[in-house]
Amino acid sequence: MNDTSKNGRTNSDTSCPLCDTIVDRVLSSEMRRGQGIVNYCSVCQHGFLVNNITFNEKAYYAEDYRKQYSHNAEEAATDARELFNVYKNYQSDRLAALTPELNTSKSLLEVGASSGQFITHIRNQVGKVHAIELDKACCEFLSADLGIEVDSEFLRESKFADERYDIVCAFQVMEHVPDPGAFIKDLKESSKQGGVIYVEVPNLHDPLLTVWNVDAYKKFFYHSAHLHYFTEKSLRQVALAAGFRDEDVEISFTQDYNLLNHLHWVMNDGPQTDCHIGLSDICLNGLNKEISTWLTNKMSALNDQYVAKLIESKNTSNMMMKLSNGR
Repeated sequence: MNDTSKNGRTNSDTSCPLCDTIVDRVLSSEMRRGQGIVNYCSVCQHGFLVNNITFNEKAYYAEDYRKQYSHNAEEAATDARELFNVYKNYQSDRLAALTPELNTSKSLLEVGASSGQFITHIRNQVGKVHAIELDKACCEFLSADLGIEVDSEFLRESKFADERYDIVCAFQVMEHVPDPGAFIKDLKESSKQGGVIYVEVPNLHDPLLTVWNVDAYKKFFYHSAHLHYFTEKSLRQVALAAGFRDEDVEISFTQDYNLLNHLHWVMNDGPQTDCHIGLSDICLNGLNKEISTWLTNKMSALNDQYVAKLIESKNTSNMMMKLSNGR
């Protein structure tokens, strides 16, 4: 692990995993859980975690990850059904991106499907749907409760390794993998010629960091399970290094948490108890129905404008990359 000096620079050479540039800037030496230092490469505009801990990636995500990270602000384990019930209603950005691609003549593979909160919405809109999920409990839930054919092995080692799909997607997965370039190549290998690949990752230019500079959020945003912190530039660079042409890469910006969540962070310097208010449509309930309905409408309209402004400035919580596989 690198030491951090008071001016925010590392005291030993650390190279960027994308371009091998020696970096000298630290984004954070504190994180929500775990230990490590998040460095930043100004050439790639990429953040990455450095720590002195080695672990079995497959074993960790099969058993331990969901014991440490859940929808609750405080550390609390969650099970697959709870995860499904919590997040199944918050898939609008992903559905908006992928729905135009869907029809019953097409096949779809989701890598890192969690408990199926996205795939449950589109399963009847494609002819064939498969899933990769390392978490054993989620894998069982996908199979037993949703009837989705799933494998708990890494993609290249899975029973789907030789299949080719019209649509391949991976949401909030690539920030967890040691080698993003190899990950994109694997997705490309599983995509048909003329197929499309969708990869969603958190945005290093998250508004609570870049717009509001909330101190507590810095410790919340960085954590040990995220090995990479992408910007638009570094996300595109990974795709180009994996063999895609610049014209094959489209990056869009999406904002999941709403204005109420951001105001809570700004005013209280801390998270809401759980994710529901922040991810739901704004709805204010008071004793005076007329006034609470009026304020709900005003806040909802303001939230729409706020999200549009964040998207325009590219300071959103997430980025969605669409890759067209022309081979």
